[in-house]
Amino acid sequence: MQKGAEEQNFPNNNMLNKGFLWYFVIHLNSSSSPCTPYRRLFGMLYSVGSPLAEYRARASIEAADADNQIRDDEYARRYGFHAGLVPGISVFAYMSRPLVDLMERDWLQHGSAEVRFVRPIHDGEEIRVTGSVSSLSKDGTVCIDYQAANNQGVPCGIGRAQLPAHAPEPEPSMENYPAGKSRLRRPISLESLQPGEFLTPLISEFTWNVHWQYCRKSIRDYHALYEKALHPGWILSRASRILASNYAIPAWIDVSCEVQNYRLQEEECLVETRGRVHGKYERGGDHFIVLDLAVFARNHCLQTIRYTAIFHIALSAA
Repeated sequence: MQKGAEEQNFPNNNMLNKGFLWYFVIHLNSSSSPCTPYRRLFGMLYSVGSPLAEYRARASIEAADADNQIRDDEYARRYGFHAGLVPGISVFAYMSRPLVDLMERDWLQHGSAEVRFVRPIHDGEEIRVTGSVSSLSKDGTVCIDYQAANNQGVPCGIGRAQLPAHAPEPEPSMENYPAGKSRLRRPISLESLQPGEFLTPLISEFTWNVHWQYCRKSIRDYHALYEKALHPGWILSRASRILASNYAIPAWIDVSCEVQNYRLQEEECLVETRGRVHGKYERGGDHFIVLDLAVFARNHCLQTIRYTAIFHIALSAA
């Protein structure tokens, strides 16, 4: 439940190794044993407990889907919030920044992350993203636990990210996600939702101008990699777009997402999002939908997403 951001005093890559304890001095190359419990990341080796460099951002509602009325202050107050909500998908984008600073292209190509959005963030609030290495598996997988907190230090997004030694296989294909043919913006209810129902695909145009607007104006992420590669937050934002295009929903709240990256997209193209309804449930008067999605560019999978959102908000939500 959060929004676009503004960088503040982010340390450069040369500072990432400051304060790290290097307990392991080993060599890891193509001849390494599969049982080796460590791996090299850009010439450095990490110990459990090594911290991420803190990233700060000023939350902004600019990246919110224009169709989602929960971004509107007056509408949000009807449900007990004191102001419009920054999308959780934007919070994910902010939280991805220290991962990319640490793991660079590798994480964008085959890393993963899962994030739960546990408290609302409002326009203009500062977000602080912190975390640390939580495990180093024998197969070379690096696991990081991290969170986004507000000005009071209260966690608003809680996540876990991983970078495996190798890309996951097999890469999903478009055949794994058949295109649905239902009409767009159809009514939605717990009764009408059918797990396994295929969604009508969403076609989006990725251009460098669109991407520049997203990175520089919506979430204010100025990482040099995004001058030549598509931001994972923009890809994830297709999740709320396909939800809104398939169903007539005046407002929704992002609850959680699980993302697996497969490829970097470095050329302008059409991006197609496909998926199916994975599940539905009710809790405390809120109605939830869970979607299994895949985002494709030129028949290659960029990212798979398990996306959960509240599509019917109880009046006592806040």
